[in-house]
Amino acid sequence: MIDAHAHLISGDTERYPPAPPSGTINPTDFENPMTVERLLREMDATGVERALLVQRGSIYGFDNSYVCDSAARFPDRLAAVCSIDATRHDCAQAVRYWVTERGAVGIRLMELVRGQDIGWLDSPLAREAWGTAAELGVPVCVHLFPWNRKEGLTRLADILEAIPEVQVVIDHLSAMKSDAGPPDHGVDALLERVAAFSGVSVKFTTIPLGRLEASGIATAPILQRVMDLFGADRVLWGSDITQSPGSYAEMVALGRRAVEGFAPEVQQQLLCGSAARVYGLTAR
Repeated sequence: MIDAHAHLISGDTERYPPAPPSGTINPTDFENPMTVERLLREMDATGVERALLVQRGSIYGFDNSYVCDSAARFPDRLAAVCSIDATRHDCAQAVRYWVTERGAVGIRLMELVRGQDIGWLDSPLAREAWGTAAELGVPVCVHLFPWNRKEGLTRLADILEAIPEVQVVIDHLSAMKSDAGPPDHGVDALLERVAAFSGVSVKFTTIPLGRLEASGIATAPILQRVMDLFGADRVLWGSDITQSPGSYAEMVALGRRAVEGFAPEVQQQLLCGSAARVYGLTAR
């Protein structure tokens, strides 16, 4: 398995000081934090071979030092995906710095404060960041919430029209209403439009999987509907550890249960192959 969405929290708050955009630090985040050493132990215990370290922007903002330092320490197991503030004048330079100088294999864009202008995703400045990511050949991970999903996917489609070569990974099944039921299970015209671009993939994580399981809703029909749209090679699993509630072992088990019933080669694609392809990872 490759975990395409693991968040780290350092116990060394002097070397890696929290800088939450909300201005509020949650002390419980630092009680037995998910450090890189702990994550590797958890991965070993659950049979996860590699992980993408996705910057925990709600804690560290846009200082991606911990995920990059951790990936550099354990390059055979870990790789970093860095958050970028696409509202800053130097956002394109930031993309280039974290990728070319700090070794990140991808970047991430998301709204860190609810109600933030869509400039975090799309603006003349943000388009410079998108263009730099396309030039460097690294995927752009996009996190949408229910309240900004419509505008976000609409803008994303516009970006893809302008920069069709860019690779995109949409987090958390695009915040679609996955409990909507058959035949589409929340897949809509917005998602269909961006799925038409071959460089777009979608990630399923504990956020939708946990809600579905708690509601007693089978995940296989939902993932099948998504695969009908994207293909199995453009759908990948991630844990969302530290952001979603639950232990790492529970999240890994949830991911495995979600793909039960699919052919072995499809399970392998969803749990490993797609992430390896999208992020250029190789097996140990």
